[in-house]
Amino acid sequence: MKARALFAAIITFLSISFLPAAEFTQEENQAIQDILSFRLSLRSYSTNDEVIEKVHSYRQEKLSSIENFSEEARLVCLNMLATAEYNAFYAKDMQAPEMEGILRPQYEKIREFQEKTPAEEQNPWFVFTSADIINSMMQFLKQGEAISLGLKEKKEYAIALAAQPEHAFGNMLSGYWYYYAPGIGGGSKKKARLFFANALEYAANDYERFYGNINLSQMNFEDKNKEEAARLLDEAEKILPGTRHVAFIRKINEMGYSAFDYNQNSTRKKLDERLAEEK
Repeated sequence: MKARALFAAIITFLSISFLPAAEFTQEENQAIQDILSFRLSLRSYSTNDEVIEKVHSYRQEKLSSIENFSEEARLVCLNMLATAEYNAFYAKDMQAPEMEGILRPQYEKIREFQEKTPAEEQNPWFVFTSADIINSMMQFLKQGEAISLGLKEKKEYAIALAAQPEHAFGNMLSGYWYYYAPGIGGGSKKKARLFFANALEYAANDYERFYGNINLSQMNFEDKNKEEAARLLDEAEKILPGTRHVAFIRKINEMGYSAFDYNQNSTRKKLDERLAEEK
């Protein structure tokens, strides 16, 4: 089955009838784009501590404006900033005690909004940025609750992408879901590759192009297409030259691992030990 046909089949199979999702104002949509640009800029800093400081400063600077948004748009913006802060702490120490404190307050606000708003009426940006928080929060939840949320998330992705199939950020998150979900739970690296390809094709800003190139690069690396993997990393680096993130991915690729491998705790621990020995 051709990639486009397979993508359409995934969405058709998983989606259900939906009402139009809430639209955001021009100001709210611009704030989302500004945060994406800010999050990309964080890759230019040399330490995670700098990133954490920048997120705190940006949140403080923008909070009064964000508080004037609709509840859903406000949650989207705060989801994205919480995720940025969490990612910096996780990059610094995957057992950082601050992480749950960053995620849980936002997680509880998300769940409260979800309970009163049918999935079909949620804006895709809310669906996808909330999933980013929930995925990270799962490590702090009971196993049964985490599994239930994961299956619910899959359906919500499908509804949101049925409404906006060219949502690059949504395709990227869907790719992560299919990549990391166990096969018995519906995971599929073949489907993940398709979503990552769509994410890059539909990318509309530098953030989406940067990560679109990286994700597809790493799928090619795992498929042994190393020349294409390197070319896509070169494309990412053109967007943000000299970033330590791309340099780090090149390093672990040289060691025989993908960025997706590194994002799994057991592999990361082993690779961190090897990297420390090489210093």
